[in-house]
Amino acid sequence: MLSRHGTVCLLISALFAASACHSRGPATDPTPVARGMRFVSHNTAYDTFFADLHEEQLSMLQLPQSERKVRKDLAQDIKVIDSATTAVIAERASAIAQALLAQGTTLNLDFEGLNAVDEADTSAQMRVAGTLDGENLRFAEAITRAARAELKLLAKLNGKEQNLQRLAARATMLDAEADRAFASDSKVQESVHRNLSDARLLIALMDEKRLDLAVDARRTVERLASGVTTNPALGAGNEPPLVTFVRSEPKDRASTRSKLGGGSATPARGAASKSPSEANPAPDFEP
Repeated sequence: MLSRHGTVCLLISALFAASACHSRGPATDPTPVARGMRFVSHNTAYDTFFADLHEEQLSMLQLPQSERKVRKDLAQDIKVIDSATTAVIAERASAIAQALLAQGTTLNLDFEGLNAVDEADTSAQMRVAGTLDGENLRFAEAITRAARAELKLLAKLNGKEQNLQRLAARATMLDAEADRAFASDSKVQESVHRNLSDARLLIALMDEKRLDLAVDARRTVERLASGVTTNPALGAGNEPPLVTFVRSEPKDRASTRSKLGGGSATPARGAASKSPSEANPAPDFEP
């Protein structure tokens, strides 16, 4: 009658406690929904709802881990501790960007899609005027990758708002019809009511968690952009072509360059100092 998912999470713990306080049944008898399981009533309309609810729940369980991985990967790339907060990461990124500015290279993390509900409607590009190579180039790539990943996650979370609203409306409608649908079996009828009640609690908890994650993802993108952007005008219509990639410089010169935030490199292809005959620029930096 039930299918179990082994993941234990705070969502279920919170629902378990809420169910004990508000459920029609005894506190010692939590519902399958409160235990993170899929309830089955053997009524197609109700079982479809509970299956959709369980699928949404499993999807939500994966998102916090995805966000943590993005932040951890970026922390490793810019050489701060894996558990660094967004504020610490942004501070480190800002320090590197300021070091590049001192060498004549300016950046603008250009992004869009904070309110998108589809990943295809998000984008992040590092616009560059000046030169990048080695660790500095990898830094720009890492920041851009992280911003793109956070924007895609944010789009998923934005899209889930409507999914959860629809689930909540279905739960209310099904609860109103439960007495009629299960009139022949009062025990199943009671069980359906209790699981629907906990379903509404679960949906509210998932939406709260969704909102928390969305705020974190948005904040990460905005802080990264604020930290690394040293020339917000880059990318405007009257700006020259922007960096696409960097040509290797001679070994005798490359060996004298310092690393992260260090000395200048060979001019990046597409930089403003190049003429059309010297470069074949693309519209932006694509890591």
